[in-house]
Formats: sequence, structure tokens, C-alpha cells
Amino acid sequence: MTDLLATVHMWLGYIAFVVVVVAAVTAFRHAKDGREFARAPYSGALVLLDVQVLLGLIVYAVGGYWDARPEIAYVHPGLALAALGVGHALLGRSRKVQLAADAHRLAGRGLVGALVLLLLAIGVASAPAFL
Repeated sequence: MTDLLATVHMWLGYIAFVVVVVAAVTAFRHAKDGREFARAPYSGALVLLDVQVLLGLIVYAVGGYWDARPEIAYVHPGLALAALGVGHALLGRSRKVQLAADAHRLAGRGLVGALVLLLLAIGVASAPAFL
């Protein structure tokens, strides 16, 4: 059961990466086009990231990963939670911005920030043990 959850978590991480990239590109394209701000395309990416982090926490608790090497036990979950926080914080702030182009840019920046942290989390989890 734990192996299945870990495998789903791994593949969902790659899918979340692609979806967040598409949402970030969409945000900057909408800012350039001057479209009216709508949260829906960006919220979908963050909901997928929410599911990914929740699944990761379940795998962490059920699999006993707190005894794993430090990169897996502490750094990977920390980076994933930071990605989630950055994405939600900047998307929440973008809703309060008056100009639609600025709101799209702020949402795009939040998604790019979450994307960078997500890439770091994936890289930490995928890297072989140093010792």
C-alpha cells in the first residue's frame, strides 16, 4: 500500500510540475493580453499541488519517512510546504490587486515561485544518497 501511494505521489509530482508550468505561462500571457482577471486557471494548478502535498504527507506518515535520510525526512517536505505557501499567498494577494494585468503577473510570479520550490523538492527526492 505504501509503495503504491509513493508511486502515485511521485508521478503526481511530475504532473503537478507540468500543470503549474502551463498555469504560469497562461498567467503571463493573460497579463500581456490584458484579459480580465479570473482565478480559475491558477486555482486548478494550486488544488493539484494541494492534493500532491496532502498525498505526500500521508505517504510520509504511513511510510515512516521521518527515519529516512535527512533530505527525504526534512528537506523534501519542507520545500513542498514552502511551494504550497508561496503559491497560495501570492494567488490570494493577486485577487486584491486592482489592475487585471498586475493581478495576472502576481499570480504568475506566485506560480513560478511555487514551481522553483517544487523543482527543488523533486530534485532532492530524486537525488541519490551522498553517503
